[in-house]
Amino acid sequence: MAGKNWILGGIGDVFLNRADPPAAFDKSRATLKAIDLLFANCEGAFTDRPHYAPSAGWRVVSGLRNAAPLGAANFHVMSLANNHTLDAGHVGLADTTAELRRQGIATCGAGLDLAEARTPAVIERHGLRIAFLAYSSVYQAGYEARAKVPGLAAMRIHSHYYIADWDAYGKVEPGAPPQVRTVPFPEDLAVLTQSVAQAKAQADLVVASFHWGTASRPAVLMDYEYTLGRAAVDAGADLVYGHHHHYLRGIELYRGKPIFYGLGHFAFDLPGMDTALTQREIDKLKAMGEHAIYPRDGYPLMPFHPDARMTGIAVQAFDGKAPGAIGLLPCLINGENQPEPVSADSKTGARILDYMRQISAEVGLATRYDADGPVVAGLRSIAVR
Repeated sequence: MAGKNWILGGIGDVFLNRADPPAAFDKSRATLKAIDLLFANCEGAFTDRPHYAPSAGWRVVSGLRNAAPLGAANFHVMSLANNHTLDAGHVGLADTTAELRRQGIATCGAGLDLAEARTPAVIERHGLRIAFLAYSSVYQAGYEARAKVPGLAAMRIHSHYYIADWDAYGKVEPGAPPQVRTVPFPEDLAVLTQSVAQAKAQADLVVASFHWGTASRPAVLMDYEYTLGRAAVDAGADLVYGHHHHYLRGIELYRGKPIFYGLGHFAFDLPGMDTALTQREIDKLKAMGEHAIYPRDGYPLMPFHPDARMTGIAVQAFDGKAPGAIGLLPCLINGENQPEPVSADSKTGARILDYMRQISAEVGLATRYDADGPVVAGLRSIAVR
């Protein structure tokens, strides 16, 4: 007898900081509620008593009231492993964790110490135990958890600058631009492999989440993103979610398992940049290129390039315990910073479908995308094959 059909969903960066927090999900609420198990990355700290980390850059911190709509929006598990989760210090991390758990949202990727940060969140759905592990390779100094210090589960990366063998000019011209190769710390890679294997021993499915990559160059995937994503699958992960880039990234089916290299952001509020920065500071940001973060007309909560308004929900259909079709439900973010899901066969859906094909081809992924993926709340997702 066939089991119950259900959907596992994954979303990128979520953080609310606005006058009417529930309004963030006005366009997506019905879709989110149709997903049986929903993951997202909590990109910041919710607290009314912030102790700002000295190493924090742009502080992504808002009051506890802003977290209130998350449980009602149907989020079930959230990663706390990212470069903003410690912006309000250890107290901010504790308040964020407590508030999410109060709403029934499980957390992973950060904790009161290193052991807790590496402990998976395990949730049961339709006869399956699903374990979620989360790590970050992008974080400020001091944000990493240690044996007796709160923080996030770090996945450290070496950066190596070199002149490629084929670059004849680079060999003879001092100051030639180098290439950058990235390699995970071997001891952290060993931790990943062991942690995934241990999670698989206690769960039917393992989901690994990584905060990684570069936010200033669309489509680009760093060496270590491939290394970590594939290593997680090799160790037993059934699905990998990546985030941090703010833009969508390509999707790979590796050994039959989906690696969503970048889910972009979903409802990620960054208010006040236009007033907090001087015009000179804004001009410097603009000089860094069109994909830098700076205020954008008509998008007061979202200071990102127009391409960053395209996002999506990773979906995998299940028939009882049996995994089925994989998809990306396309969404477009409006001027109120509200993501609106659309069908893959709509005009907007076709635009995002073309974008996924383009960015995947740019990095050599062989993934095929079509407009006939799993249906969520009456909307057709982009099929991933």
